[in-house]
Amino acid sequence: MENISVEKFLQRHGVKPTPQRMVIAEYVMNTKRHPTADQIFQAVAEQLPVALSRATVYNTLNILVEAGALKEVYLESGPARYDAKVEDHHHFIDLKSGQVFDIEADKVKALAPDLGSGFKVHHYSVTFFGERS
Repeated sequence: MENISVEKFLQRHGVKPTPQRMVIAEYVMNTKRHPTADQIFQAVAEQLPVALSRATVYNTLNILVEAGALKEVYLESGPARYDAKVEDHHHFIDLKSGQVFDIEADKVKALAPDLGSGFKVHHYSVTFFGERS
């Protein structure tokens, strides 16, 4: 992610920069973990001088996704994860460590043209599962 202040990042996406939104956005922008909402809550709850509720985290994440500032991704069964890399890309999950790695979009052949005329693909995401050596 480019070097930009969190406040300017939120403003650029049309999101009012409250203290809670800034802390949540900064955490997701600076991690490569693709965290869940609960992981984000646990990581940032103590950084604010006022109590932070899970509802605030979920609401903030929804606002940021709707504004295009974050991407909500489903990499496996379970809760959504959040990613600050909103450009098209794919993921690799290391089954030993649980780590998630980004894979650039051009590394995966586009299958949309091979589906035939009955399909109109708007977006796709591929998740690879394996072990990183």
